[in-house]
Amino acid sequence: MSYSQNPLELTELEPLFQEYLSACRYTKQLSSKTIKSYGEVFSTFQKIMPEIKELSDLHPQMLQEFFKRISIRKRIVGKKTVVGIRPSTIRTYYNKLLIFIRWLEHYNYIKEELSPKIIKPPMPVYEDERALTDEEIAKIIASITLYSRKNDFIYARDLVIISLLIYTGIRRGELLALRIGDIDFQTNTLFINGATSKSKKSRYIPIHFSLLTQLKTYLKEREKRKTKCEMLIVSSKSDTPYTVYGLKCWVKKYVKLSGVRFHLHRFRHTFACKLAKQNADIISIMNVMGHSTTRMTEQYLRSIKAENSRSFIEKMTF
Repeated sequence: MSYSQNPLELTELEPLFQEYLSACRYTKQLSSKTIKSYGEVFSTFQKIMPEIKELSDLHPQMLQEFFKRISIRKRIVGKKTVVGIRPSTIRTYYNKLLIFIRWLEHYNYIKEELSPKIIKPPMPVYEDERALTDEEIAKIIASITLYSRKNDFIYARDLVIISLLIYTGIRRGELLALRIGDIDFQTNTLFINGATSKSKKSRYIPIHFSLLTQLKTYLKEREKRKTKCEMLIVSSKSDTPYTVYGLKCWVKKYVKLSGVRFHLHRFRHTFACKLAKQNADIISIMNVMGHSTTRMTEQYLRSIKAENSRSFIEKMTF
């Protein structure tokens, strides 16, 4: 394999990867979370494949060997010993490492194309139910009522949080970035600022009447506390924005109280599946979720099984 004579004359992968991350940060304007995930994947690759240190060490079979090694390695997770990783994680590693290799090719750090020769891992088959059931959501809401019924502010805020999640499908970062001014009570729409969104695309989401009611109640409770913070979701202890840590504690608390094992992203799956079951077309679902392609949206609809088509089939006439 031959290499270009670039100004930096870099041959080691580590400084080249840092240059790539710099391009992701300042040229592509990717989020810090995405950049961090790229770094974590590369760090794992370096740990598992210590012999791959320079451009000359790159070869088509290296990722295949990498996947083989991480599939049989043992790790301590909590108090358990885990062997290997999930197929979906392997696919994530593949995608993020391949993007770096293509970047090397694009800027002529390597002249011979390497990416087309790398074997793709199979697409993972998902058997898990990502979307929450109506019963599970009811249990979570009931746990909110039982826990916070003696504190009107926490009760109103926590109901707004879950209502935003199930009726808008917004991401965690989008939820925490919401401002009071993003709510338009004239048109009943919620504005999602592209600057705070993973997709970098601004969008408007129609507000469901139940969410509208919860928002009005919550804003009244904020007024009683004389809350001045412009962010929509605030701490119960101070006039400050709710944090990522606070939201993690929120999830942990209601998982324990409700007995439902959930994480915030499951609400996003639930929202997408609910729209699909209501006969929303995939373009509408794609737009309201802020996806760039329908392929991304389809990944959120995998919880919809063939049995869900029964009522539609029974209504068919010819």
